[in-house]
Amino acid sequence: MDAESVEQLWQKALAAALLGTDRQPFVPPQAEGALGELFAHLNSADPEGALLSMAAVLGSLRRVGVIPVPFGRALPPPCPPDPLPPTSALAGELLSRISPREPNLIEEWLQLALKHRQRAREENIPHLLTLTEKHNPALGALVAGVRGRWLAALVGKTWRFAAFQLEDDSAWRTGAQITRRTFFGALRFTNPERARKVLESTWDREEPNLRANFAEQLSINLSAADLPFLSRVADTDRVLSVRQAAEALIAHLTNPPPSPDQCEAAALPLFALEQTWQSKHYELIERCDHPWSAEFSAHFAAYLPRLLAGTDASSPMRLEGMLMCVHPSAIESVKAHLEAAPKKGSALSQGFTTWQTMLDLRAKLHTAWTG
Repeated sequence: MDAESVEQLWQKALAAALLGTDRQPFVPPQAEGALGELFAHLNSADPEGALLSMAAVLGSLRRVGVIPVPFGRALPPPCPPDPLPPTSALAGELLSRISPREPNLIEEWLQLALKHRQRAREENIPHLLTLTEKHNPALGALVAGVRGRWLAALVGKTWRFAAFQLEDDSAWRTGAQITRRTFFGALRFTNPERARKVLESTWDREEPNLRANFAEQLSINLSAADLPFLSRVADTDRVLSVRQAAEALIAHLTNPPPSPDQCEAAALPLFALEQTWQSKHYELIERCDHPWSAEFSAHFAAYLPRLLAGTDASSPMRLEGMLMCVHPSAIESVKAHLEAAPKKGSALSQGFTTWQTMLDLRAKLHTAWTG
């Protein structure tokens, strides 16, 4: 008898039950592996008992999961070991509370996991891959860990962007475009030198849209070692957008933007102003788009009541971006000021509850990694 899938065996058991063992004696089927060994113990002299036992076994299999391949075919290779430890249970629980509509929180969770060299817990992998498919897929695939990328390769189309392993270049050579883009970005996080050499080896054969994407991803861990390759691309590539991407990165290397300390020093006088902030003031502090220092965040928290009293129509969106930059040590102070602020008539009134919830989650995220 040919080997059959669980579903085929289940349908056969149903048919035998409907027909009845009196009309057609039930003969236990053959199957491969452990299931076949189990069926071999069924008592063919007791067809009713054998049929019920088989149905019980198959019913359990159908409830706990689906075997990915029919019996008789090779199972997929097992998941390789992952050298990185999983995040804490608290970090995993907080991830489960983040929605796709909260890209800033997704990014903060990913960056904390990357900083502490931890991977997603097994139970969090499906949610993480779904969250990051549209938001930072390279970092999402990286933090999903070896098991997450192994699972993505098994599932196929749904998480195809993460269907690779960093130690194996086959995804780069033969993978789908989305897989190759994610592989390259993830490799830039872990081994930027190897990533650039992999890209150089195929650069002249890449399609223009992929060259532009790869050039932009060189911004991950950008260093002076990338300059010779970027200079060649800027001088010789046929596509304007690719040359412009390379030129922008060269400019970043040769004339770097102000450091976080310099940005904060330039914005610090804003907290001494007695007037309501105008657009030019917001623009100055928005240059501090990095995680703020504890000192700068403390000044911001102290100034927040005056800022909340402003009526600038653009304040809500801008303020939310600032709250994502506040240092964890200042979060409780900021939350207290939000709680005490008058809500009635404020241009910010609709955001207070959302911001407090977001800050509470941010505080718990940092606690999950630092204790």
